[in-house]
Amino acid sequence: MINRNIAAMLFDFDGTIADTSFDMINCLNILLENHKRKKVELNIAKNYISKGAAGLIDFSCPKVSNLERSKLISDYLEIYKKNLFINTHLFNGISEVIDTLVSKNIKWGIVTNKPSYLVLPIIEMLNFTHAPNCIVAGDTLSVKKPNPEPLIYASKQISIDPIFCAYVGDDLRDIVAANAAKMFSVAAAYGFISDTNQIKEWESDYIIDSPLDLKNLIS
Repeated sequence: MINRNIAAMLFDFDGTIADTSFDMINCLNILLENHKRKKVELNIAKNYISKGAAGLIDFSCPKVSNLERSKLISDYLEIYKKNLFINTHLFNGISEVIDTLVSKNIKWGIVTNKPSYLVLPIIEMLNFTHAPNCIVAGDTLSVKKPNPEPLIYASKQISIDPIFCAYVGDDLRDIVAANAAKMFSVAAAYGFISDTNQIKEWESDYIIDSPLDLKNLIS
């Protein structure tokens, strides 16, 4: 058990709560096929999901002009919008962790850089037994992670001081934002991370290899 009084647990979305990799990379390959480009492998490409649509395009279509890059990103988002929930699912253990949080009257929420028009429909289709107490999307504010403001905004939404919040994420920007917000930062090593050895350099307060490891913080 960690000696930290946690009254709320906030999560990143892609690669932390939900495995969206199949749908996101499937849509990328549809785009690449449409543009007569070489398709990518899921296990390699999913490591760029945390960088958003732009990161996926930069990985799969390097050295394109800024104009073509913008067009590819726009086309990708249109494809993804129509294929959001084919094989997206919660990571094993997430439902149990949320059940435990709710049973202990610990609030939970989602803070993601994914825009609301994409993430809100997925959250609804995931049909959580216990709805999140707050959802902060990438377009909720004018800034996104690694800026700490979305996390601070979430803490205000649930009326819990940041110092009593934990934030769980699978990208360096998640940990940077959590540390800057004075939250207990948790790195999810099971997420979309190409080299898990680098996690030790992120300076998180805690590292988990499975969602169920979060129960050490709340049991």
